[in-house]
Amino acid sequence: MSSTQNRVRDWLFRRALPLWAGAGIDAEGRFFEKLDFDGRPITGLPRRTRVQARQVYVFAEAASLGWTEGEMVARRGLDALIRDHRREDGLWVRGVDDAGAVIDAAPDLYDLAFVLFALAAAHRVLKDERALPLALSTLAAIETQMADPVHGGWQEALPPVLPRRQNPHMHMLEALLAWQAIAPDPAFEAAARRVLNLFATRFFDPSAAVLGEYFTADWAIAPGGAGQVIEPGHHMEWIWLLDQARRLGLDGHERQAQALFASALTNGVGARGMMIREIDRIGAVRDGGCRLWGQTEAIRTLLLRGRTEGALALTKTLFATHLATATPGLWTDSYDAEGRPQDASVPASTLYHLMTAFSALLTEPA
Repeated sequence: MSSTQNRVRDWLFRRALPLWAGAGIDAEGRFFEKLDFDGRPITGLPRRTRVQARQVYVFAEAASLGWTEGEMVARRGLDALIRDHRREDGLWVRGVDDAGAVIDAAPDLYDLAFVLFALAAAHRVLKDERALPLALSTLAAIETQMADPVHGGWQEALPPVLPRRQNPHMHMLEALLAWQAIAPDPAFEAAARRVLNLFATRFFDPSAAVLGEYFTADWAIAPGGAGQVIEPGHHMEWIWLLDQARRLGLDGHERQAQALFASALTNGVGARGMMIREIDRIGAVRDGGCRLWGQTEAIRTLLLRGRTEGALALTKTLFATHLATATPGLWTDSYDAEGRPQDASVPASTLYHLMTAFSALLTEPA
């Protein structure tokens, strides 16, 4: 474990974080969406709220792991996020331009989940006094304006859109659990319990032991191909979150978690032991390509489940594939089923996934 931890520590603290703390943020504290493969920022892209929030978490978490430079970067990013992205009604916009002007004012549940997650990191690590009041007011606005009292959960966006997805709700659970762990509140707990109930009654398919992705307005399986999509990486992500819920005294749905783990390992692992992108509800491969986030979620969950050797092997594979870039500290996010890289640039959004996995690795006993 120690040699892998040293390699991760070197890549994270000496390569990736310094690069993204420099080239990845502008003079006003706004994070760039992408860098090119020479490590230069790409301008002219929307600055999505989800990416700004993810990067605040990344640098706050880095500070908590001892990379002290991360604190200032996280504070600047948080200030920019609050300044540029918050709406007057307590929700948050979807994106701004390079100058911080709003270009999409619509609230999006995926974005809002990561705002809550970033605020939890700001409270836990930065001790920012704005974080808890902002989190509670944001959740209250979500409940007031986006809740679906008939079918459960929240709308994806305003105005509502279809299909409905489990993914934004999963990230809402992630944020709510992060808050419940550091500043317990009945509002966080109640919302988390509702997501867990949706998981048990709608997202999880007991007949196939898989997690659905796309649904109708009343949470029935979406018609056509969308309803068949299963992402093994999300199996791994849910397993980790369900364990966090259990640790906080909520229902961890261990039986379903075990089923998801078995399903992911049986049908979701492709060449070189890497998680593939999509299977269907009977386990057949729909897309045999690989995304970096799927590997990071598998590493974290393999560690959780005591599969340390598997986690270390997958980390080694990560360094030989996704992280084997000419400029250290960057990554290839996506490969197709034949192992060909699919990216023309490096998305900042993936650093959040790397941080969650590597934080778990670095805090494991050597």
